Amino acid sequence: MAGDYAVLAPVYEEIGLAKFARNIAPDLIHFVQSHTDWLGRRVLDLGSGMGETIQALADYNFAFVAVESSPDMLNAAQTRLSDTGLNVKWSQQDIRQLDPTTGLVDLALALDIINDLNSLRDLEAVFKGVHHLLDTGKLFIFDLYTLQGLAEFGREGEHMVYNQPDKLTVFASNQYDYERQMHTQEFIIFRHEGGGWQRTEASRILRTFPVQAVASLVQRSGFEITMVLDTHLNVFQPGATQVPRVIFIAKKQ
Repeated sequence: MAGDYAVLAPVYEEIGLAKFARNIAPDLIHFVQSHTDWLGRRVLDLGSGMGETIQALADYNFAFVAVESSPDMLNAAQTRLSDTGLNVKWSQQDIRQLDPTTGLVDLALALDIINDLNSLRDLEAVFKGVHHLLDTGKLFIFDLYTLQGLAEFGREGEHMVYNQPDKLTVFASNQYDYERQMHTQEFIIFRHEGGGWQRTEASRILRTFPVQAVASLVQRSGFEITMVLDTHLNVFQPGATQVPRVIFIAKKQ
C-alpha cells in the first residue's frame, strides 16, 4: 500500500478523500437490510481513515472496530469522534495482516481502500483475514475502481481541489499508467500556520484489478458472492455493462 497519509491526514476531508465512503455507507446498510437477510450490530471498518464511514452510520447504534494502518489518520479520527458517544474500538493494523484475535463481527466494510493494495496477493490476504473475523453467514462489502474507472480518473489531469485563500489551498495532478494499470495522484498543499504559509507534497497510488479476477479470489477465500453492484446500487453484469466502480457484497460460507 502506498500513500503519504501522514501528510494527507490534516486535509483528508477538505480534499474529498472521505466523500465516497461517507456518502455510500448509509445507502449500503439500507440496501442490505432491504434486499438480504442480514442482521447484525458488530461492524469492522477496514481502512477507517478519518472515521467518516463510522460517523455516517452513527444512527444505527453499531459497535465498530476501526482498523487503520496510519497512526496519524487513526489519532486524527479518534480526536474527531471523541465526543460523539459512538461505540468504537480503534486498532492500528495493516488490513493485509488482520489480528485474528480482533473478535467476530457481523459485517466487514472496506470502502475506498481496496485499490490502495499492491497486488492480487494483497487482496487475497485481506479477504482471508476478513473471512476469519466474520461470523458465519455474515457479509463482507467492498468497492473497487474498475480499469475504466481509474483510467477516467487519470484523465482529470491537474486542477485545484480546495481553496480557502486565508487557510488552505490544495492542487492535485492525476496520471494513469496504462501499461502498469496504476493511477498516481500527486498533491501540493499550502497551509497557513504560525503566521506563514507551509508547503507540503503527498502522493497516493491506486492500482486496478480485473473484476473477474477479484471475483474468483473472493470465492476462493470462502465467500459466496451475493451480488455485484454499481455505485447507484444497480446490479452490475460483467461484460454487459461498463462502470467506473463496482461494489461487491459477499457472504461468508
